[in-house]
Amino acid sequence: GLQRYSAATWSGDIATRWEDMKAQISAGLNYSMSGVPYWTMDIGGFAAERRYEEGQRMFDKTGKENADLKEWRELYTRWFQFGAFAPLFRSHGQFPLREVWNIAPENHPAYKSILYYTKLRYNLMPYVYSLAGMTYFNDYTIMRALVMDFGKDTHVNDIGDQYLLGPSLMVCPVYEYEARQRNVYFPATTGWYDFYTGNYISGGQSLSVNAPYDRIPLYVHEGAIIPYGPDMQYSDEKKPELITLYVYAGQNGTFTLYEDEGVNYNYEKGQYATI
Repeated sequence: GLQRYSAATWSGDIATRWEDMKAQISAGLNYSMSGVPYWTMDIGGFAAERRYEEGQRMFDKTGKENADLKEWRELYTRWFQFGAFAPLFRSHGQFPLREVWNIAPENHPAYKSILYYTKLRYNLMPYVYSLAGMTYFNDYTIMRALVMDFGKDTHVNDIGDQYLLGPSLMVCPVYEYEARQRNVYFPATTGWYDFYTGNYISGGQSLSVNAPYDRIPLYVHEGAIIPYGPDMQYSDEKKPELITLYVYAGQNGTFTLYEDEGVNYNYEKGQYATI
């Protein structure tokens, strides 16, 4: 019955293992395909393994990163990168503490990556909030299995470890320790652009792509239009007075930008705007 009310649900007090992180990808897709649009998880897992706890305590006492803490930092970073593209973006769990300054020092790649994706999520707020508007008005689903948008390509039928956030962004989480590449399938019927470099990739092929510690493979399809907002510390810090539109060539495309007051239910009374 959650579908009727668009109630948020999360995947429970999950453990902090790489296989648990991987399982969240398909779990979120299954929820979404069941008509539950607002799914989330505990980024990093809720109940940390004892070795991660001990590694953090050793660092707090000595300032030294042992092998377990090194792995914990990478696991949390990879999970955070994935979580930045979930319908609801939230970190939660027991010790080790989850604030970015507790995860790693400022000069550490984990810290830098967490900061980057926090900023990016806020930059994408016009896009994500528009998806929420589509969910309310058009029964849309924010986190989308590839088969939902590329059903004509039978190669996507069994892909459960990459997905779309809305109509435009293809997210490819990295869920193996020390992995610096992963295999990505690029659905046919469209070409794709690397989100970071703008490099073009033809659809209908699988490639092994680079996945450095600090970046999650992320792609945009031809014809996409993505509204991009300013740097913010919290969602209503700045009014959406200046929005940059990124338009990806190759096909015709449309996107409806949605705005409302953001603090009440007046949108149910028609008090909202679309562009």
